[in-house]
Amino acid sequence: MTVAAATTTLQDLDAEIGASVPRVGVDPTPEFDDQAARLRRLVEQTASLPLAQVVRAGLVPQVPARTRLAKVIAVASGKGGVGKTNFSVNLAVVLARQSLRVILVDADLGTANADVLCGLMPGARLNHLVTPLPIHDGARREASDILMDAPGGFRLLPGSAGVARMADLSAGEQRRLLEVIGELERDADVLIVDTAAGIGRSVTSLVEAADMGIVITTPEPTAIADAYALIKCLVLSEYGHWNAEQASRLRLVINQADSSEEAVAVHARLNAVCERFLGVRTESVGGIAQDLRVAQSVRARRPFVLNAPECAAARHMEAVGHRIIQQLGLQCETVPAQPARGFRSALARILRGG
Repeated sequence: MTVAAATTTLQDLDAEIGASVPRVGVDPTPEFDDQAARLRRLVEQTASLPLAQVVRAGLVPQVPARTRLAKVIAVASGKGGVGKTNFSVNLAVVLARQSLRVILVDADLGTANADVLCGLMPGARLNHLVTPLPIHDGARREASDILMDAPGGFRLLPGSAGVARMADLSAGEQRRLLEVIGELERDADVLIVDTAAGIGRSVTSLVEAADMGIVITTPEPTAIADAYALIKCLVLSEYGHWNAEQASRLRLVINQADSSEEAVAVHARLNAVCERFLGVRTESVGGIAQDLRVAQSVRARRPFVLNAPECAAARHMEAVGHRIIQQLGLQCETVPAQPARGFRSALARILRGG
């Protein structure tokens, strides 16, 4: 199927997607009632909950503007199976090669697998931080205790795998998530957050709070439609429409493209629909080729930019990484000139609805 045939009717999807995307104050429909959607229902608490009280009372520390904080990249997708986690892992390698201190947080709260792609076997995961259990000496685990050195020079905070209760966090455990993020953004130049797939509130909150939100899609019609659904949820936030500054932080990556022309065409058509129906432009940071060596690298449990550095997908990944470095104003071993936004503070404001 050609790009034109796959995306010609994208303009007509707005009404259909609009019926599927949750309205303000309404829980997601069963079609989107995934784990991320369930987490959405618990972070959208009323003002009487402890988390909101703590944030409003100023008990969540506000980071001074002069404090060096990591630039945060949140990677999301409207649906699973488009290569989001693979992109996040390989982006971490590309950025780490530029002498940047990179931490990848696998923020999938139930089916995390970034560690699998890196050939790692975590002894502890994110759920051990959010719901800490005593270890042999009675101490409690901190983020630094479970960070793992990953291939390519970055560090990985493994997400939760097969822990159903991570979708039912208490208010205290929500606060602990904020604390973990606060710890990490002071110990890195770049913090990459690999979100869960879907349009749940936990996903959109992370993207809204980040310095750059990257939406991954493929040329498949279903992936394009779901990418548009995610962008629509972000732009038409229940807390008010995105302003120009928020929209400017959003980027697209067309993954598994047959050619650069196909990647450009898919972005152009998706951008045209976003401009027409949402009033925002969606900038692309590039496309990544469909490449058999990516699948081979997954089976080898090694990032493809390391396992097959000469392949087309690896070259495209390098180009995308360098565009991201440039657009975020990252400089190796130097403090960014602009004041840091503070991811934890931004996320706390979003969670309380401010």
